[in-house]
Amino acid sequence: MFFNSLNKNIKTIFFLLPFLSFTQEVIEGINLDKLNKIEDYINIEIENKKIAGAEFLVSKNNTIVTHKAVGFSNLKKKEKLLKNSIYYIQSMTKPIISVAIMQLYERGLISLGENIEKYIPEISELKVSKNVKQGSSGPTIPKNNIITIAQLLNHTSGISHGLGNSLLDKEVGNLIYGSEFSSKGITDYKLHPDLESRTKALLKSPLVSQPGSIWYYGSGADLLALIIQRVTKKSIPVYLKENIFDPLKMNDTGYNIPKNKLKRLVKLHIYDDQNNLILSTNQPPNSDNKLYGGTHGLFSTPLDYLRFCQMILNDGILRGNRVLKSKTVELIKQNSVNDLFYSGYQGFGYGFAIEYNRMDSKKNSQKGILYWGGYFNTRFFIDLENDIISIWMTQKLPNLSVNGYHKVMKRYVYGSIIN
Repeated sequence: MFFNSLNKNIKTIFFLLPFLSFTQEVIEGINLDKLNKIEDYINIEIENKKIAGAEFLVSKNNTIVTHKAVGFSNLKKKEKLLKNSIYYIQSMTKPIISVAIMQLYERGLISLGENIEKYIPEISELKVSKNVKQGSSGPTIPKNNIITIAQLLNHTSGISHGLGNSLLDKEVGNLIYGSEFSSKGITDYKLHPDLESRTKALLKSPLVSQPGSIWYYGSGADLLALIIQRVTKKSIPVYLKENIFDPLKMNDTGYNIPKNKLKRLVKLHIYDDQNNLILSTNQPPNSDNKLYGGTHGLFSTPLDYLRFCQMILNDGILRGNRVLKSKTVELIKQNSVNDLFYSGYQGFGYGFAIEYNRMDSKKNSQKGILYWGGYFNTRFFIDLENDIISIWMTQKLPNLSVNGYHKVMKRYVYGSIIN
């Protein structure tokens, strides 16, 4: 009797084992076991000396599905990377400045199609290079079109960012970031005392193309920041705090870091001549910054940037605080450059790149993925159709662009979705 009962129980256990072993945690339709395998990827990157550490956050339907921090914030001191650390987000500043300029647009203070000479008369004499390989001293021709605020937002103004390979780009890079930027990638953070100084240096060089003719990654966001200052009569930190950061409770985002938060700051790491990952000796200043740039300059955290992304995903509102009208957000999400930005399944809105499903030839603004990143390899994307936000934060050079951690995020996020 005992053995018969035991035999039945054993058979029952073995019958249930396959089901027990495959029980996996699912949140908002995402398999966490699959998603969290990104920790293994990060650990391999750390072991291979590719990064010091990384933070990864995914939200779906306004619910944080996972939030992981792996590795070190300071490799030299072996300081552990903690969740919601503070990062220099570089060009992830641009979408925030873009939202600020769109606030001015919806309030009737500016028009997207108007000539920016109205606000920045310094550009009136700006000409167009005939051959960027010959640099700033090469032959030029007059502009055949005005430069508009919309073109600054979607990178079709013809203004360089100083990041390209032509002689003109390299000269621009050295003018706005320092004499060793183009040759060694070293930024002189104290070269310009304020935004006006950097803008003046930028406008010494001709445009790389006629306004509106091509998509070319540029420093237009610095001009947008200058327009915000001149229209509102407020400094960029004050305007952003009052109109974006406070309403969204982005309390850790700004151009300077309070002393009581410095322990959370993640340090920049680079490769030395022997290809060893080391702590950079050229860290971005975290205090006394007075250059409030539109292209870059902000420090932020994954949770702060999540709130910003949630506001976009929620059509301009978060927890009852409206930052943009829904119609304005719809305008931001629409491709405004036709087929000028990369291949046919990519677009660019006002401040965000857009990736479309390759099967969706109509480029539906409700189904795209908004994305962008920062020079120190910070990345984010907003999946408008599936209500997903993904954020990746690390601090290292060189920059891997969209082919780096953006693809890594997508692989793990979409590989974990349960149909």
